[in-house]
Formats: sequence, structure tokens, C-alpha cells
Amino acid sequence: MPAATDPETMLFAGSTESLPRSVRWRRSRMVLTGGAAHAPSSSSGQGASLVAESAVELARCLRDPPLPRAPARCEELRRPQVDRIVWETACTSARKAAGPVGRVVRDALLPVMFKPAKPEKNAWQFRYPIDFDAPVG
Repeated sequence: MPAATDPETMLFAGSTESLPRSVRWRRSRMVLTGGAAHAPSSSSGQGASLVAESAVELARCLRDPPLPRAPARCEELRRPQVDRIVWETACTSARKAAGPVGRVVRDALLPVMFKPAKPEKNAWQFRYPIDFDAPVG
């Protein structure tokens, strides 16, 4: 058995990595939740929000019959939002990796670019309404 510090068995995740979409959230009755299932780059600022939203959705799915379908239904409800946030933050992280010349250009242009910015364009990230009383169906 390889040691936990064996470089071939280690997974490194830093501030610019996200879990790939191919991560399975469920197998039989076992379900991954929160950051174990979906961990966007820390640059997203969405990690805790995704965890809380997913916990509420999982609770709803476990509340409403049929119970054996709960893990699959939870993933169906959450995947679109989670995948979109993970994809958007991966793009953001990729754009942040600038070389020395790119950093100078970026730093000069950022103030100009943010003046006409429309924050409402990204409001969808912060509004994920969950009607807890509505049946999951």
C-alpha cells in the first residue's frame, strides 16, 4: 500500500482548481454532499453557498417520497446550478493566470473595465430560491 505522501497517490488542489464534472455524487444509497461533490475554485466565493443550497435540496428530497429516488433527484435539481458555477469560476481562474506583461496590462485595464460593469449580470449566482414546502416530485 503506498504511503499517503506518495506523489503518485496525492491529489493537490489549490485556489485555481475545481473538481471535474465527472465526479459521481451518488452510488446506491450513498450520497456525496457539499464540497465533496462539488468544489468550485475558491475564487468563486460560492463554496459555502453551494453547500448550504445542496443541503436544503437534499433535505427536501429525503422528505418527499419516493425515498429511494432521493439521491438521484437531488443531483438532478442541483447539477445545472453547480456545473454552471464550477464552469464560470474555472474560466475566471484561467483568466487570472497572467504573465509579467499580462499583469501590467491587466492592472492598467481593470479600473477602466470595471467602471461600466453591470453586477446584475451575475446576480443568478446569488439567487437560488428554494421553496422548501414545495414537493420535489
